[in-house]
Formats: sequence, C-alpha cells, structure tokens
Amino acid sequence: MCAGLGPSLRRWGVQLAFVLVFLALDWVSYIRPFQGLNITPWNPHPALAVALLMWNRRYLWLVWLALVTAELAVRGVPADWLATLAATATLAFAYAAIARALTLRVESTLALATRRDLFWFAGIVIGGSLLAGGLYIATFAAAGHGPSGPLHEAIARFWVGDAVGIVVFLPMCLFLLDGKRRASLVDTLRTREWWLIATLVCSMLFVVFSAEEGDHFKFFYLLFLPAVWASARFGVAGAVLCAALTQGGLIIALQSVPGSDLSVFELQVLMAALALTGLMLGVTVDERERAARELKGSLHLAAAGQMAAALAHELSQPLTALNQYARATRMLAEATDMSDSERLARFALVTAQIGDDAARATDVVRRLRDFFRSGGTQLRLASLAHVIEETVDGSRRRANAQGTAIEKSVEQALPPVLMDPVQIAVVLRNVLANAIDATAQGAAPGQVNVRARMDKDTVLVEVLDNGPGVSKAKLQSLFEAGPSEKPGGMGVGLSICRAIIEAHGGLLWVRPGPSGHFCFTLPVEQPPSKVANAS
Repeated sequence: MCAGLGPSLRRWGVQLAFVLVFLALDWVSYIRPFQGLNITPWNPHPALAVALLMWNRRYLWLVWLALVTAELAVRGVPADWLATLAATATLAFAYAAIARALTLRVESTLALATRRDLFWFAGIVIGGSLLAGGLYIATFAAAGHGPSGPLHEAIARFWVGDAVGIVVFLPMCLFLLDGKRRASLVDTLRTREWWLIATLVCSMLFVVFSAEEGDHFKFFYLLFLPAVWASARFGVAGAVLCAALTQGGLIIALQSVPGSDLSVFELQVLMAALALTGLMLGVTVDERERAARELKGSLHLAAAGQMAAALAHELSQPLTALNQYARATRMLAEATDMSDSERLARFALVTAQIGDDAARATDVVRRLRDFFRSGGTQLRLASLAHVIEETVDGSRRRANAQGTAIEKSVEQALPPVLMDPVQIAVVLRNVLANAIDATAQGAAPGQVNVRARMDKDTVLVEVLDNGPGVSKAKLQSLFEAGPSEKPGGMGVGLSICRAIIEAHGGLLWVRPGPSGHFCFTLPVEQPPSKVANAS
C-alpha cells in the first residue's frame, strides 16, 4: 500500500499543477473578450492542454475539468451551464484530436527536428484551431447564445486566438518535456548574445508601440529582425524563446496602449507569421548543423579508410624487411664458412636492424590507432622530397598500366617541413591518381609532372597533367563531398585532401584550364598549435 502511495501522490501533484498553471495562463491572457463569448486574442492555455494530452491522452477528463474551472474562476458564473459544459467538452475533444494528430505525425524523440515536422505542426495546429473555434461557437449558437455579430467573424477571432497561442506556447511545452531540448533552452539563456537579442526585442516593441495606432502594422516588421537573428544563431531554441518573449511583450503593449479590437486581431495574425517564420528558419539551421555533424563523421570514416590504406602500404615495407632479416638469420645459422665471432657480429647487426624495423612497424600501427581514436594530426619535421619520391615511385605501376609517364622536379635543399608524412602521402597519392586517370581521357600519351619548390615561407607542390583539366564551372563543387564520377569512387577524396592540408596550416587548390594543375602549400615554419592539433 505504501509502495503505491508515491506514484499516486506524483499523479495528483501533476494534475494539480496542470490545473493551476492552466488557470494562471487563462487569467493572464483574458483580455478584451469579444462579443460576450469570452473570445480573447491570445490563448496560451490550449497549448498546455495539447501538451498534456500528447504526453498522456488519458488526461482528457482533466483538460475538460480545467476548462470548466477556468470558465467559473476567470470568466464568472456562466449564464447557461448546459451550453458551457457542452462547449468546453467540444474544446477538450478538439484539443485531444490536435494532440493525437501531432503524436502520429511529429517525431516525438526530438520536438520539431525537421521541416517535415514543422509543416505537420503548422497544418495540424491551424486546422485543429479552426475546428475547435467552429465547434465552440456552433455549440453556443445552437443553445441560443450565439455572437451578436456575424458567426464567421467570431469563429475567425477564436481561431486566431487559439492558433497563435498554440504556435507560440506549444513548442516551449514540447521543449520542456524533452531532455535534450530543455538543455538547449538553458544553454541559450546562458549566452550573452541571447540577452542582446532580448534587449533588441524590447527595443523594437517600444518603437512599434510608440507610433500612432495606424502605424503599428508598418513598424511591426521590425520585430522580425531579432526573430531571424535568434533563429539563425540558436536554431529552434532561439526561435521558441524569441517568439515567447515577443508575444509576452506584445500582450503587455496591447494592454498598455489604447487601440481597437480589430487592430489586436490583426497584430496577432502578424505574430503567428513571425512565430512560424522563426520556427522555419530555426528548424533549417538545426537540420544543417545535424547534417554537418553527420558529414564530418562520414568524412572522418572515409579519411580513416584512406589512412588505413596508406599506413598498410607503409607497414608492408618493414614487414618485408623483417621477413628478409629472418631469412638472413637462418642463412647465418646454417653457414659453415665463418667463425663464431664473425657469426655473432653479423647476428648482432641483423638483430639491430630487426629492432629498427619492428619499431617502425609499431609506430605505423600506433599512428593508425591514434587517428581512429581522435583523428589527430601529429606533426614532425620530415623531408618532403623523400615523401614525394616514395609516392611517385609507388604510383608508377598505375601510370605504366595506362601508358602515362611520370616526372618529378624537386628543388634542391628543400628545408624539412613540419608534417605527418603518411597524411601528406595520402594527399599526394590521391592527387596523383586523379592526374593519371585524367590523362587516360586524352588522345596524346599521358604525361604527369610533380614539382616542388620554395614559395616565400611555404613549400609549393604542383601536380600537372595533360588531361582535359577542370572547368571554372566545376571549381565550386570540386572539393565538396558528393557522388563520385569515378566507378566505385566515394566522392570524398579531394575534400579529405583539403582537410588534411588545412590541418597542416597549408592550402590546396586547382587552377582551371585546358590541362590539370593541382597545387598545395605547406608552411616551413611551425603552424599554430590549434591548427596542428586539428582533426
């Protein structure tokens, strides 16, 4: 019995808190009631009802109870209890329908995460609010308590009030129910930039409502500036906070500045447009950030694959040497034409060489492990001329198979460069492979030239070929990850190459023209530590 007391108390606590917050929101927003039907220009409490029903649809009775209590506590004793009970019941069912539709169509794990979610959200809220308004007004009209003016005008007023309240307040409720979204709101509120945006919102509200009543609409569009700023900077979290602050300031201003009910109605329509605009921009920003993170992860995996291939190539050399040393050791052991002292001396030399190559192989494996763990670039002074020579020699087999000749021209006495030789070899191997493949498209015998020379305080490496070259139209997308034009290609080679070169503090580019001409630079002096440690 005691075990069930805790959850029961929590349930009662949630129910009581909901009713109290619902009544508070209804009381705060009960301004300028229209045509005796208590229709107000902004109704945030339906958003709370929809959020509760999205969380647990069994609380439909509680929503209806809160609606009836609000009628009594905020609006006074109703003239027709039967009509009031029926009208509030229709509202409760309408909010339940909105909640159910949102639950089915909007992703629940991360509120308003995609533009698809936002389109469904806007459509369901706008359509559901119109349904709720029509049922509410029709119920009173059927009981003989209809509006004094046109029926459609009363429905439109109710529709706008509910729609604006739900559009502005429901995203905030959904954020508070989601742990990740709630954290993003807190992080946004902790930034100095958000408070600058909030100050701008208040300033724009002062400008708008300092003007004559007829000019409120002309200046209202100034409020879109902080909304766009907040959404572009903080995504949906910024849009939600900015819309809530703007709506709150708008209601305070409308209560403080005299004006007609029609102007309030029209300003609320503009408020709905502002809130949806901010949400659309915020969702787009969040989607782009998620796509960038996913692309970064994909590029890292692709880079790891190329690094693995390069390191495997480098690892094969010490392993081959170890195999040769093992064979030499066996031959020394079987030799009969040398003294024991000479044999021991040669054993000592071979084992020293075995140790050196084993240490080299260990270093290669360690660098591969470190790259997979953090993607870090570990720089050391090394000979770029040696890297170029090894890479060119390793590419000759591919070139010979396509009938392409490779020549290299390296300036004498190039200074050592601070770099990761394996990663720079990846770049050279990729660019050389592209150049060799490009020469196969021409009619003349293929020719690739690799040149390296000093250029001020950097080493300039150029790879030229007599292939068709790169047009200016392709320059923009050449280094972007995307579908590869090569059979079996991943479409990420050059984007990875540019990332590697930039992590070394250099630049990678291509010169358009009738033949291929790729260039990259590496600084001779040590780049900043933040660049050296970039992934």
